[in-house]
Amino acid sequence: MSKEQITAIDSPSVSLDYTDSVTGVLLLAAFLSSLVITTGRVDNWQTSYITDFAALLAASTLIALTGALVLKVFNPFLKSLSTRAGLATAYLLLMVTTFTICYILYATVTRDWRLTVTSNRELLALLQIFVIATVNYVIVLKILLHRAETNDIKNAFQAANLQALQSRIRPHFMFNSMNSIAGLIRNNPEMAEQALQDLADLIRVLMADARKLVPLIAEIDTSKQYLKIEKLRLGDRLAVHWHLKSIPKDCFVPSLIIQPLLENAVYHGIEPSFGGGVIDIDMRADRRRVQILIRNPFPDDGQRSHRKGNQIAMDNIKQRLIQHFGEAASLSSSRRNDIHITKIIFPIIANR
Repeated sequence: MSKEQITAIDSPSVSLDYTDSVTGVLLLAAFLSSLVITTGRVDNWQTSYITDFAALLAASTLIALTGALVLKVFNPFLKSLSTRAGLATAYLLLMVTTFTICYILYATVTRDWRLTVTSNRELLALLQIFVIATVNYVIVLKILLHRAETNDIKNAFQAANLQALQSRIRPHFMFNSMNSIAGLIRNNPEMAEQALQDLADLIRVLMADARKLVPLIAEIDTSKQYLKIEKLRLGDRLAVHWHLKSIPKDCFVPSLIIQPLLENAVYHGIEPSFGGGVIDIDMRADRRRVQILIRNPFPDDGQRSHRKGNQIAMDNIKQRLIQHFGEAASLSSSRRNDIHITKIIFPIIANR
């Protein structure tokens, strides 16, 4: 894991979004504020209090909606500030909005646009509104801060989880590859050098940032490099047939979604079979999505002894597909006679 990723996990940076469901919170605060203020004025029940509550609720709702709109308009600017400066600025904007709306409503009702208060009751009402507004805005901004901290911690955890998922590779593959290359050094040093280069490229992919997508063509090249390394060890027991149809050049995918499935095909299908077999990779695409079918032999002995390992790899890839594409992607497997079929479907998207 890179130093930047470790830092992000240890001390996640708070990135506030001042439009994150704030309208509903402000409206709820407006309703509760109106109820509290009206209740505080009640000495003996009178029908007029219903009218007062309705008028106050209408004014508070207008203030809440206007405040939410102000935060949405200034959201890019607020996000560019530090957390404390952004919260302080957002609070001032909301208070200025409250004052402006109150002044306009008061002047409209009294038809007096002077900045004066004619009675103690009106002064008390304005002070009540501002006190309740202050409390409401502090609560709203505190909620936004909590959400941002929670989301950043969640994103950091997902990034670390993606990296951990991507970095998994069976130790037996590394040992087998090194043994195969060691056997080539004396008899065929050029092939050994190429195999080492392929292995180094594969390890480099394993260590890459799991949050970034890679071109599908690059993922295919990585898978071919892996199979070349396995071919050194298995020889004629391993045959590979590629069928690539209309693969878009601008299609991006999570790295290492094909190679682990091919590793499964070798480990569960080719190795347990005395005579080996064929791995068939069929890729095709339309305008919206790519479909990949991987077929390999699957002897009964292999099914009994390696089922758990196969499921771990499938769950690994499924989690990464979901984290990148959501429900638009899918991974499934089936068996027809002695042939195991793995199907991947994911949308065609440009790099993010």
